[in-house]
Amino acid sequence: MPTDLPPPPAIDPDAPMIARTERIVVDRPPQAVSDWVVLGALEEMVLPTKRLPGVAGVTPLTPGPWGTPGGRRIVRLTDGAQTTEQVVVRTPELFRYQVWNYTTPAARPVAYAIGEFRFAPLDGGARTELAWTYAFRLRGDRLPGSLGGLGRALMRIAFLDSAYAELMRTALKAIRAKLERAG
Repeated sequence: MPTDLPPPPAIDPDAPMIARTERIVVDRPPQAVSDWVVLGALEEMVLPTKRLPGVAGVTPLTPGPWGTPGGRRIVRLTDGAQTTEQVVVRTPELFRYQVWNYTTPAARPVAYAIGEFRFAPLDGGARTELAWTYAFRLRGDRLPGSLGGLGRALMRIAFLDSAYAELMRTALKAIRAKLERAG
């Protein structure tokens, strides 16, 4: 397992990104939801949709359990493509990760993405509001990113608020179903 991996793309906090958040309530405590989202089988969460592939499996690139900041893995997709992801932050309330090296055709304009799960207790901690935000930083040297604000708006309409929104909603429903069956 290589430990001398090149760094991921630098995250520019001032860079314009397009983001979407989807929320769902799960009838399980926040710790149980967090543990499943971070440590569960990704291929059971991110399923194929009409327009986007799901996850076929993962290959660790760093030693130790997934979920530790700095942990990195390859995510293999059901269309044969892949991405690389790395844990940025993990607390009881938050799991943030960076994704790059997309090889699936739908993501060619993407430089990198930041994914974030927030786990908020409801009903005294018996239930959890799970909020998943996914933010894309587009490449400035490719369409639509080379069009600036107009390109970001087009990518939001054509991809983020349609195909990717469907993928996010499908994943959240799969997470809820798995957790509530296990509870």
